[in-house]
Amino acid sequence: MENKTGKYFKYAIGEIILVMIGILLALQVNNWNNENKDRISERKILDNIHRDFLTNKVRFDSLKAIHYRSAVALDSMIALFPLNGDSVKIKAFREHSKGLKEIRYNASSSTIETVVSSNSLELIRNEELHKYLMSWEDALLDFLEEENSYFSLMHSVYWPHALENYDYTGKDKDLNNKFYSGRKYQNLIISRRNRIGLIIKAFEEESIENHINEIIRLTKPITRE
Repeated sequence: MENKTGKYFKYAIGEIILVMIGILLALQVNNWNNENKDRISERKILDNIHRDFLTNKVRFDSLKAIHYRSAVALDSMIALFPLNGDSVKIKAFREHSKGLKEIRYNASSSTIETVVSSNSLELIRNEELHKYLMSWEDALLDFLEEENSYFSLMHSVYWPHALENYDYTGKDKDLNNKFYSGRKYQNLIISRRNRIGLIIKAFEEESIENHINEIIRLTKPITRE
């Protein structure tokens, strides 16, 4: 009886151990599956962010080029002041004005916003990338402050003044020459140049371009040779 009891006891212990090993293996497999799913989800998120910011970089580089050209054009226009109705100066002024173009920075932030709002940010393991993603909105808003200041001048003062005082049919040349030579218009051109100067300063001093470049670098797919 003692021998049988001992055998049963050992058998029961063995069964318990086997069950525990099975449970641990099942947990391990489940954890591995969950980890694998998390890494797949992480890679999808990183790929989407990477695509967004490649687009953001193209748009940003285009924006920089346009504003630099506009600054050069405005400097050339201001160098002609005062125009004083001089037809030769006004013709040169109008030629330089063809280099002006208005453009807003249309950054894509939809993936980051979705990731943050859905609490998926915890899937991203890179802490440096976390920092850039969390501060991206602030960097973008800081830059857009200067851009908004420029467009506020254009839409609230510059274009209303032109609409009221300029003949867009081009028939009243005397009126248009007077418009170009007017002190208010020339001051608006100088103000426009100053506002673009602040945008260019934001290019050079604020962190938005660094954010774009670093997010692209940190989300770049790993290539295996």
